[in-house]
Amino acid sequence: MGASSGRGYSLWLTPEGAERAVLAGWIDRLAGRYRTEVFPPHVTLLSGLDGPPAELLATAARAAAGLSLLTICLDGVTGRDEHFRCLFVQAVEATALRAAHESVARAFGRAADPAFLPHLSLVYGSLQTDQKQGLAHELCDHVAVRFEARRLHVWSTDGPVADWREAAVFALGGRSVSPA
Repeated sequence: MGASSGRGYSLWLTPEGAERAVLAGWIDRLAGRYRTEVFPPHVTLLSGLDGPPAELLATAARAAAGLSLLTICLDGVTGRDEHFRCLFVQAVEATALRAAHESVARAFGRAADPAFLPHLSLVYGSLQTDQKQGLAHELCDHVAVRFEARRLHVWSTDGPVADWREAAVFALGGRSVSPA
């Protein structure tokens, strides 16, 4: 498995409506500019989940029912020398996101990751440090977004990004949620 491949299933929170359009637009434009992968805008709560899909989805449904709606505030673009965190916008005021991560990790019988970094990636790949710094400056006023996460999205993130597929969506707090 290469640096651009995922493993198992992942649990995502995603923006909807205008916020989704803004973030997806930047992901698409940056992918075109730097010839990197295109992916849906999302904040990962937990990744690398394995097991029988039916059991995994049942656990995800219970985990989603135990979460409240979350307001996610994104601000501050930065990057790392990691494929999936090449360039990202940080989640600020992230106490509720950390608690949600701990809750879903517990639901799946895993320990919470002490290094959990709530963020929304803008570029998967590899960029030079000066490119990341330039993009951080260019994007800082465009990707400061606030959105309400109302659903837990379960994605099969096995293999290359182009092969990733949404497996299920569950309303947070057991609420009924109309389509976006």
